[in-house]
Amino acid sequence: MSRRPWRPRVGAAVAALVVVALGACSSSSPDEPSGPDLTTVRVGIGPFLDNQTLPLAQQLGFATEQGIKFEFKTLPSNDAIYQAVQTGQLDVGAGTIRGLVPLAQTAPTLRNYIIRDQFLGFFLVGRTEDDPPVYADLVDQGRAPEEAKTTVLRSWVGKTFNIVGSQNFAPIAAGLQAAGIDPESVKINNFADDAKAAAAFQSGEGDFYTGSLPIQSALLLDHPDDYVNVGGYEVLGPAGLAYDTWTTSQGWLDENPELALKVLAVVLKTSRYIDDNLDSAAPKLTDLVNTASAGSLPVDQVKLLATEFTDFLTPEDLTSKVFAPASPYYWQNEVKLDIEQSSPAPPADYDPAEVANAEEWFQKLRANSALMSWVNGPLN
Repeated sequence: MSRRPWRPRVGAAVAALVVVALGACSSSSPDEPSGPDLTTVRVGIGPFLDNQTLPLAQQLGFATEQGIKFEFKTLPSNDAIYQAVQTGQLDVGAGTIRGLVPLAQTAPTLRNYIIRDQFLGFFLVGRTEDDPPVYADLVDQGRAPEEAKTTVLRSWVGKTFNIVGSQNFAPIAAGLQAAGIDPESVKINNFADDAKAAAAFQSGEGDFYTGSLPIQSALLLDHPDDYVNVGGYEVLGPAGLAYDTWTTSQGWLDENPELALKVLAVVLKTSRYIDDNLDSAAPKLTDLVNTASAGSLPVDQVKLLATEFTDFLTPEDLTSKVFAPASPYYWQNEVKLDIEQSSPAPPADYDPAEVANAEEWFQKLRANSALMSWVNGPLN
């Protein structure tokens, strides 16, 4: 699905966003099927919306149709999930493309075998009174995307960014460099944490802010006349790409190739369901994420998060965007930058396509006509 860059909407419950983004560990409890013919897959998830696709799949009956019962364990971080997968306590867990690169030497058998969604929440916030060029507005006015991107990036020269430098300067610098702009042409106000950077920005210090999604969302949603999203991944290119995954071990894939394909099929059918039936999916996702996070996110905000901050990837998306080398959204565009920025660095013989072998498994699924017919079949 192609989604427009996020713009502020009126009436948002920002406090609920914060609860979901920072929610504590808890257990999700979707309707659990039972039966002697179901194969159990142990899945680690975090208390976040984009982690709820497999719980939703179980609730919808998609897992049961493929003979699977998911057994969920909610953990507080991707690192905790990686460790549980590595030690065999879990079969599959929520992860990211970026997350496995620094683990290449300590956890060499972990694999990102499914790319499930693209995170769209990294963007720069500017002040409307400063009238900064806004990518979405420029495109709406008829500018070509590349021209709009360059216009936004050039407008940053000489400007000051309120950020936590260790977390957020690298993608800004990489985006500037890709456009032939010296990263040292911008100024950085470096803060110890996002809250302090945002507070200084609200007090009038600096020209732009980026940080945690809840704080960015609060600025835009609570003060739509004062702040604007000037651009994110559309402007930063590979530096703004962020793919979320389902992570497993090579051992589990070797032992369960048919089961692994069925899990992938379930993920993609669920993405289609969310894509085509958001009004029906949103209340279910709301219940799941609120249970996992001990939060109180309203349904309208789940719709916002599921359309503007997260792109749940369908087979069409994977074919035309994620696994298309000519696409600006090609997954290896992200991982090449991740390798350059990784600390510790991966070994010299690191093979991204071996560690993130999602394209290989997607092609195996495409070759399975029966499973693909089911993925693309009726969603009821």
